[in-house]
Amino acid sequence: MKTLSLCFMTFFAAASAPAQSLFPDDFVLIKGGTFVMGSPASEPERGRDEIQHRVTVSDFHLARSEVTQREYAALMGSNPGEFRGDDLPVENVTWFDALRYSNARSAREGLEPAYAIDGETVTWNRRANGYRLPTEAEWEYASRAGTTTPFHTGNAISDRQANFYNHYGYNNNSSGRIIGGAKGSTASVKSFGSNSWGLFDMHGNVAEWCWDWYGEYDIAGRIDPAGPATGTYRVNRGGGWNDFPKHVRSAYRGAAPPGNRMFNVGFRLARNTK
Repeated sequence: MKTLSLCFMTFFAAASAPAQSLFPDDFVLIKGGTFVMGSPASEPERGRDEIQHRVTVSDFHLARSEVTQREYAALMGSNPGEFRGDDLPVENVTWFDALRYSNARSAREGLEPAYAIDGETVTWNRRANGYRLPTEAEWEYASRAGTTTPFHTGNAISDRQANFYNHYGYNNNSSGRIIGGAKGSTASVKSFGSNSWGLFDMHGNVAEWCWDWYGEYDIAGRIDPAGPATGTYRVNRGGGWNDFPKHVRSAYRGAAPPGNRMFNVGFRLARNTK
């Protein structure tokens, strides 16, 4: 898996926790706002592609947790997971698998599918009310939940707060002693505390596919950006169970070919508000 890096922010609009959505009940209504995406030059262990820029996102719904193996198998008829357990996040899914699952759930619930998929050519109907992947900007906005620190937990994060490889810690805590631990596999969704907006596993467990092609940020300031028109890699965010702390920061960007299957990459669903 090829990984790349990015992110940090200051909220200018929706700094308060979002209202809860009654539809559907396993999703959170994320109230839109303007924030600074990317990380400041002073953020430890940041990536060079994490250039700060102001972004505005509209209201949207986001699943509280990553899609589980139970949910995926019930709808798609198979479980590709490397680690087996109904409540574990599904992984070993391609970006295309995530889109097909989104469309299948939309069809099951009588919603308009968000994606037209023809081989490897995908068109996103941004007005559709069906399930979809979040954009990279939506993902970071939701992960931060109003914070401007590397993690929604603050300037540090422990293995009691998220599932990741924490033997050496974050920000030069590299004495060689084990300061935390590593579970060595995925954990059941919601095993760790949520951020202040009620979203679980935004740091660690599995990285999550986003819609966007990977590319340099458009730093001009954008409303509801969706990434470059073309590319080689699709973005994934949040880092996984085997990633170092720097890789689970809110600003960090992972990227991989959309056809890749990886045992540390899954997805969560988003929906438009109407």
